[in-house]
Amino acid sequence: AGRYATFRDRLLMQQRPASAASGRGARAVDQESVLAMHRVLFSSEREFPCAWARQGFALRGGSFACGLKQHQGGPCGVLAVVQAMLVRHISVGGVLAASSEAAASRLIDSLAGIVWSARVGRLATVVSCRAPELPPMREAGDHLVQTSCRSEEEVRGAIQAAAGAYTRPSGGGVALLLYSMLLTRGLAMVARDADFPSPLVLPNGYCAQELVNFLLCGRAYSNVFDGERVVGEDGDGSPTRLRGIPRPVPVGFLTLFERQGSLLPALSGGDSAEGCVTVGSHLKQPEHPVYVIQSEAHYSVLWLASDAPPELDVADTFDVLYFDQLAEAEHPTRLTLRRGHSPPSHPPPLESVLLTRWPAAAVVDWNGAEPLL
Repeated sequence: AGRYATFRDRLLMQQRPASAASGRGARAVDQESVLAMHRVLFSSEREFPCAWARQGFALRGGSFACGLKQHQGGPCGVLAVVQAMLVRHISVGGVLAASSEAAASRLIDSLAGIVWSARVGRLATVVSCRAPELPPMREAGDHLVQTSCRSEEEVRGAIQAAAGAYTRPSGGGVALLLYSMLLTRGLAMVARDADFPSPLVLPNGYCAQELVNFLLCGRAYSNVFDGERVVGEDGDGSPTRLRGIPRPVPVGFLTLFERQGSLLPALSGGDSAEGCVTVGSHLKQPEHPVYVIQSEAHYSVLWLASDAPPELDVADTFDVLYFDQLAEAEHPTRLTLRRGHSPPSHPPPLESVLLTRWPAAAVVDWNGAEPLL
């Protein structure tokens, strides 16, 4: 506990949120700030894993022009949130008929919106890189540049100016987005967001929930329920405040862990499953019917093939579109769900996730695609 307090104090002295910074324009990111950002990301001065360091936001092109391409497992949570934001910007009635040029422009909009959501006041920071590849952590200060922006439009302009660094397939786009988020929110604020000390990138190289929430709502909170909860009020110790999603978000989030938790009472013979994951309405009913899907350690994207979530007492069937940026598929998979159709006793993981959002419906047709097991 003492070591963590010391770490937080050091962060407070080293890094204020972007809203507290002075002046505008571009300047170098000092080396100590780079090391401090890595301590927040990894809880140590650790390099980005290769799968993260060499992952940019590259579009696939072809028939699904707005599809992102992921090279290796690891940063799928980051790619999935950006993909969901991109679908949100392009989708009209669930249809994504965009040219390569339009998709590239909306990608910049998506990245800008994510960075701007992390601001504390009216100032955000965009980090770019002079080198074609992300430099090693201890050399990054010679290559990284930060630009202060006073509006979302300025954020967009700064990312557009550095588009090559962000979208180069094996470039440092993922890392640059995270650096921008951290400096915009402020390292001390990010460290305080979590319920308990936690790295944003887990030791296994996957996203912590705090990182996914950071990208979805601009705050690195630890939970997926709505608002805040206080636990331990009836005990002898001090109560603990747990923070979830504070407001409705542009795109939502669904997780297999909620479905697995809902099965615990039946499996154990009990009446409840305390401590299980419960996704709140802010994430289940987002501003746009687009969802980041978490199936165990992997993240992908799903959206409705219509303008608004269907009312199941009116629509007997409806379609959703699913896309996995790590898979080789060149276009989304269309799934048809039907109200009142009983799901199989052991549905595939993706179908199980859908039951957390539409429990009265089940997948009846993969429309020629191979079911994902």
